[in-house]
Amino acid sequence: MIKARKSGDQITVWLSGEIDHCAAGTLRAEIESLLSRPEIRRLNLDFTDVSFMDSSGVGMIIGRYKTMASRGGHVSASGLHPPVDRLFRLAGLHRIIDINPSERQENA
Repeated sequence: MIKARKSGDQITVWLSGEIDHCAAGTLRAEIESLLSRPEIRRLNLDFTDVSFMDSSGVGMIIGRYKTMASRGGHVSASGLHPPVDRLFRLAGLHRIIDINPSERQENA
């Protein structure tokens, strides 16, 4: 299960644990359910508590990017630890998704 908070036209989703083949499908469904609200134009994915991510996670993120782009929306990511940040860059996600510090870091 994910934690999420809606604020205006934005939803922030806090991810945790490992985002691998087993977890990606569940995450995809949960996030898509949140994005079913047409007023949502911005999605922030916070990776502060993510310990591992593989290519299944990359696919899940690209799918949510396509969902948001189809409605003129925007996706950002925050709280990337070095291994996850490296995967983002290798996959080219940093070219389509803004990378920000985590909200937890901003509020510390």
